[in-house]
Amino acid sequence: MRKIKNILVPLDGSKSSLKGLKLASDIAKQLDAKITGIHVVRYSLGFQFPVSSEIKQKHIKGAEIIITEAQKSTRKNKVSFIGKILKGENIGKTIIKFSKTKKFDLTIIGSRGPDPSSEIFLGSVANYLLHKSKIPITIVK
Repeated sequence: MRKIKNILVPLDGSKSSLKGLKLASDIAKQLDAKITGIHVVRYSLGFQFPVSSEIKQKHIKGAEIIITEAQKSTRKNKVSFIGKILKGENIGKTIIKFSKTKKFDLTIIGSRGPDPSSEIFLGSVANYLLHKSKIPITIVK
């Protein structure tokens, strides 16, 4: 069995992603592993509609808040945490691309994002990762 030293946790601020961070934190503490928490800011709304710079700044500010809260949470548990904000058109593809640039041993993701109704049109990011990732995935409900 491969030793878990680096855990990737996609964060979107939802209850589900926070449960994923909690699980990752518990695992990291037991195994002396590091957590990298990422939040993906979409730079367009799809269908080639660009997002205004004002909306982009609002999304980046929201991402900063999510990463800061994750840092506070992991600090309480005395776990090493690195937060990153990524920009990308497709959240799932951006996470997969990032996961390939680092040597992660496990990805822990919440089963539902902040807007579960978007799954009807866009598909679930967790489902996408489950099928495209080359590393083990844990989905938290």
